[in-house]
Amino acid sequence: MYRFILKRLLMLIPVLLGVSFIVYTILSFTPGDPVQMMLGDNYSEESYAAMQEELGLDDPFLVQYGRFIINAVHGDFGTSYSTGNPVAAEIAARLPNTILLSACAMLFAILIGIPLGVISATHQYSAVDNISMVGALFGVSMPNFWLGLMLIVIFAAGLGWFPSSNFETWGALVLPAVTLSANSLAMITRMTRSSMLETIRQDYIRTARAKGLKESVITIRHALRNAMIPIVTTVGLQFGFSLGGAVLVETVFSWPGIGRLLVDCIGLKDTPVVVACVLVLATMFTIINLCIDILYAFLDPRIRAQYKTAKR
Repeated sequence: MYRFILKRLLMLIPVLLGVSFIVYTILSFTPGDPVQMMLGDNYSEESYAAMQEELGLDDPFLVQYGRFIINAVHGDFGTSYSTGNPVAAEIAARLPNTILLSACAMLFAILIGIPLGVISATHQYSAVDNISMVGALFGVSMPNFWLGLMLIVIFAAGLGWFPSSNFETWGALVLPAVTLSANSLAMITRMTRSSMLETIRQDYIRTARAKGLKESVITIRHALRNAMIPIVTTVGLQFGFSLGGAVLVETVFSWPGIGRLLVDCIGLKDTPVVVACVLVLATMFTIINLCIDILYAFLDPRIRAQYKTAKR
């Protein structure tokens, strides 16, 4: 197990290097001059050259990228071109908001999606099954930004039930979390139904029924437990995607998270902030997948046995 975890963590290094190089290259060669954006329209050639030298933008591209990576290894992502603050401080101030939003969205999706998928599977082709599958189809198809705007129009501007911009109250978290959870809720519901349908048709389920066990015990203890592997995989992937997908939701709701910071800094061509944000999101996505792989060993004894065999 420890060897597997170490191997996955070492594989993270080339992934992060590749991601950072691609993003840094794209931002470096796209139109726009961050020095001119910082100085404004009225600047002299001397001030322009001094600012460019201070930021290190007069060096060749590979030198700039190498300096950024070396500093990033030591925990220094540089200084933001737009605010002049340390990039690490900017991310540290906003990352908890993104994690909170994504965690609430996934919690909502899990609490609704898994029971709904179980009910749909155990009552296949019923009215509940048909309605839930149609709702899941809408959830997969609807863009987050459109759903967010509709929720703002109906529940914030129309009914006034929830605020759309005042983030000092917990009520402001409801609309963004529901918007972000729509796609995950649909995917979890569909995967739970599919996995449960495959499991409840197995021989050991028929044996459990023949023994006279209660249907609720069969469904939860035997069927759902053995159907959890693909469900957990879907939950992990959706949680990772929600961290990146929060970019649109945070922009629509003006949520002070890392996604909104990323969008704002792309427009300003603030390369250090953009690359640092992408690296943080990529790292979190990889760590979530690693945690899901480790969780497999606790859910399936066969996988746990494979780890023990490999250790020997």
